[in-house]
Amino acid sequence: MIDINRNVRTSGAYVLYNNLFIFQVGPTNKGDTLGVVRLGGHKEYDETAVENAKREVKEEAAIDITILSSPSTYYKENWNALAKKIIVEDEVEPILIINSLDESLSIMYVVYSEIQPKPSSETNGLLLLSLKDIELICTGKITLNDFINQGGVTILKEKMNKELVLQPFPQLLFLAELLKEDPTLLYHFLN
Repeated sequence: MIDINRNVRTSGAYVLYNNLFIFQVGPTNKGDTLGVVRLGGHKEYDETAVENAKREVKEEAAIDITILSSPSTYYKENWNALAKKIIVEDEVEPILIINSLDESLSIMYVVYSEIQPKPSSETNGLLLLSLKDIELICTGKITLNDFINQGGVTILKEKMNKELVLQPFPQLLFLAELLKEDPTLLYHFLN
């Protein structure tokens, strides 16, 4: 059995607000695309995985969250590996656990907030994604402008080049994978 809290390096959250998933958006290091990134980050001191996720979401989107226990937990040896269901016996079960070469874990939870998010000082902007938006961003090349023009919901703090393509990061790609392989799991969390 995996001891989540002993080996956790990072925690993040798939945050639901009004049945939309909140993701950060901002220029990638190269500056040629806009990364669509989960809310989350590195564990501090003696934090549990849950405490880590709550703190990171508060820091990045200025909201308090309620963590939901996932009826299924997926495990990936690395981001390129196939996801497989595992049994986790923890107070709150994550939706995803990713291993890395050094045996440290990245944990993802499904959470919700009743408070509208707002980008913090370290966040350029937020995208609020429907399941259709997730599929669109992960399967095609869509610019931020295209996303906005087709009714996509954004909360942008910084000016950014809206003609840049939205680049899904691994946590968003996993949601798209789940949408194909286990859609009932995602619908379980939506009202």
